[in-house]
Amino acid sequence: MKFLQRVVPWLLVILIILAALYLPDLGPENYKDFDSLFANERGRQGIAGYEIAIIKNGEIAFNKAYGFDGQRRPLEKSTPLYLGPASEILTGTLLCQFVNERKISLDVPIAEFIPELASLKARRAGASSLDMPLTLRQLAAHRVAFPEKDLPDYDPAASGLEAGLPDPELFLKSHFPTENYTRSRLSYRIVGAILEKESNKKFSDLLESMITIPLGMYLTTARPSSLEHIAVGSGSFFGLTFPYLEKVPYDAAASDGIVTTSQDMAKFLKFVVSPERGEWIPGLSSSQTPRLYQPLYKDGDTGFGWRILNSEKGRYIFQGGSIRGYASRIVIYPERNAAIVILTSQSGIIISNFLLPMLVSCAEQILFNGESRRPFPTQRAELVVGVIFVIYLLSIILQMQSSFSWARDLLKYRETGISQLYARFVPVRTFIGLVLRIFIVVLAPFAAGALVGRSVSYQELIAFEPGIASMLMTALLFGALRNISRLVMIGRLRRS
Repeated sequence: MKFLQRVVPWLLVILIILAALYLPDLGPENYKDFDSLFANERGRQGIAGYEIAIIKNGEIAFNKAYGFDGQRRPLEKSTPLYLGPASEILTGTLLCQFVNERKISLDVPIAEFIPELASLKARRAGASSLDMPLTLRQLAAHRVAFPEKDLPDYDPAASGLEAGLPDPELFLKSHFPTENYTRSRLSYRIVGAILEKESNKKFSDLLESMITIPLGMYLTTARPSSLEHIAVGSGSFFGLTFPYLEKVPYDAAASDGIVTTSQDMAKFLKFVVSPERGEWIPGLSSSQTPRLYQPLYKDGDTGFGWRILNSEKGRYIFQGGSIRGYASRIVIYPERNAAIVILTSQSGIIISNFLLPMLVSCAEQILFNGESRRPFPTQRAELVVGVIFVIYLLSIILQMQSSFSWARDLLKYRETGISQLYARFVPVRTFIGLVLRIFIVVLAPFAAGALVGRSVSYQELIAFEPGIASMLMTALLFGALRNISRLVMIGRLRRS
């Protein structure tokens, strides 16, 4: 009987994995057009909805929306969504415009603009902080060591996950602070505050007068309250979506909170990668747009809001990430007059750092090679993990219910001299397992804080990736309860 109790859960797990591997996967093996790619993959990847815009040969080649928002309202290509961390590219464009018009200098210490930030320190690439004034160039390039103390005036209650990288290894290297720093959303919030101070205008007015109105981006704003209908964001729990009703604070607009549409972003990206000769916006002409995506330092990876990676295939210029309820991915190919943008009404580490980059990669293959293979079906994998988790949880509950017989058998082995070493070691192992589980639960927010470069609450920890976070926390807590019940039973039986 005990053998069956141990074997049956594993047999179920194997059957579920085999079913996931061999059940037919509907849809074409290869995609040759954008519409079939995004229409099919929305379901296969478990994404509630998204808006797509693609620039090819300097023209808007594709612009369409699929799915729905957190309240199951259909998305259109003109439905406003929060841009999230990709808001940096618009703030960076404003900064470039100010520099071109000689209204501001990149190499002036930021303390000259905002004296109360004199405590912020600069750092070199790959080095800890330096005892020297922090300049605007260093701030815009994310070369800043933020102090441990809070900066409440420039750090509103909004949390943006950093821009996703092309593969998991680079994602981990970028996010875990191996060099005494992490890329912080706070940098461009301060850039926005400096631009406001120098111009004596609100950030939203600067964005409107210098970028959105000149380019005809009439549904892009840093004042979300000015729009009637913004898509409701959502989270995901093993393929199931639920709405997030909270909005991003206005003060976070420069780095997190700009609202836009795929239709508007197509106009902006067309200007960036393929402006018409003589086209211009205040402080930025068509001949100057390449400056936006050049590194602010020769050994750096950040331009005016853009991330720039160099590889054997050439430059990879991108931006994106997620905030609560929304995610985006934007990639430009200036040498080919092309760009891809995906805006989605769903957030999480998986969607912003893995799913959206994967979809961009597929779209890139169609854009330049005419065809793309079907990617891995993430939703199916999530469902398999969810079912396996339920089986594991049920097995833990059954183990809790049988704690008395487990402790009785253990003490019987010890008293009869059978497997005494094992019988003496098991209670110690059970206690160590309990301590480790509690230790992990307590440290989880601190580990997540190290990941994103700021303090994190349990609520935010679950909001980052609800399915994974809930699964791990539940498994740890139920495992701890099982160990507690077993230790209690051992104590009771020894006393009796």
